[in-house]
Amino acid sequence: MNLRSTIRTVLCLSSGCLLLSSGIANAEEAAPPSSSAVTFTVDASAPGPKVSPILYGLMTEEINHCYDGGLYAELIQNRAFKDDAKKPTHWTVVQPEGAGAKISLDGTKPLNDKLDVSLHLDAASVAAKTRVGIANDGYWGIPVKPDTKYRASFQARAGAASVGPVTVAIESEDGKTVYASAQVPSLTTEWKAYEVTLKTEASATATTKTRFVITADAPCDVWFSLVSLFPPTWKDQPNGFRPDLMQMMVDMKPGFLRFPGGNYLEGDTVATRFEWKKTLGPLTERAGHPCPWSYRSTDGMGLLEFLLWCENMNAEPLLGVYAGYSLKGETIKAGPELEPFVQEALEEIEYVTGDASTKWGAQRIKDGYPQPFKLRYVEIGNEDFFDRSGSYEWRFAQFYDAIKAKYP
Repeated sequence: MNLRSTIRTVLCLSSGCLLLSSGIANAEEAAPPSSSAVTFTVDASAPGPKVSPILYGLMTEEINHCYDGGLYAELIQNRAFKDDAKKPTHWTVVQPEGAGAKISLDGTKPLNDKLDVSLHLDAASVAAKTRVGIANDGYWGIPVKPDTKYRASFQARAGAASVGPVTVAIESEDGKTVYASAQVPSLTTEWKAYEVTLKTEASATATTKTRFVITADAPCDVWFSLVSLFPPTWKDQPNGFRPDLMQMMVDMKPGFLRFPGGNYLEGDTVATRFEWKKTLGPLTERAGHPCPWSYRSTDGMGLLEFLLWCENMNAEPLLGVYAGYSLKGETIKAGPELEPFVQEALEEIEYVTGDASTKWGAQRIKDGYPQPFKLRYVEIGNEDFFDRSGSYEWRFAQFYDAIKAKYP
């Protein structure tokens, strides 16, 4: 099979059209149905042809909040205040009518260079004993369930004086019903991480007509960053997955999972592609990026989380690597210009499979996973037939040669 045929086969397999076209051809060639009765006999006691354990599997794409707001269990939408550069979308002020508090995005007091915008609550002039704070409406509400624990966390710093106590709660949209709450004694004038556990009563009514709030009962001046709320996750994994969705996929027994996505891998531009290195490490180091489906990805679902997704399902990873084409037409020319992206793919494979003697294998171990992950399949690009320059053949060859040279 020549290179062009190989590429066509890879593309067809990735989109599932090879099997479909074969089925159509067989249907056209089949003889007209006979009017005589047909009998099928199934002998379950006799083994039939050997079927590949990876005959079928799953592919995934960050579209319609498949990850953020979907499988990824985080309940706060716009937790790092970077979804909209002009306003703190999904956040509102909690205050009595006419109290005068306000919230705004602030780039002058960032948590760090990755989370470079904070949410400023200016409530210094409100009256004493006035409940004031911030609220988030989540992804279509905050799902309340009876007898359930939630882990709430946030980064905060007060202005000239410490603030406290501060109440963290899940409450009804109008604030009249509190489903779970806890207190933080005080917020200091330096950036600090805070964490509390919220627990609903066994008698709580399941609902999503709710909001998450952080409030104080006194005038305050506070900056917030990385506000997070997690319900119970699959096997209690930190930064984990929704148990109900994960269980359904586990029950499907897929042979493989192709990730991190298709268009999500490519991005609208080279700058907004899935940059796997930026999805590693603590959440305070993950800035997120715009995804092609008109909203921002938190990158809470990073490379390591995709690998754990595979491990949870006992499925093989099918790793998609960026191959130099993005959706709005940007293409990296094969040759020296493409070489940094080839090296990026080799390093990604090393992160997945490498041992402690390798740079990126050592990084995975540092991230908490000493054992390499099994990896047998790599997809080079995604739907690169949309590349009007016709360069995929040469880009594919450059990736293929480099990968085979390092991993024969």
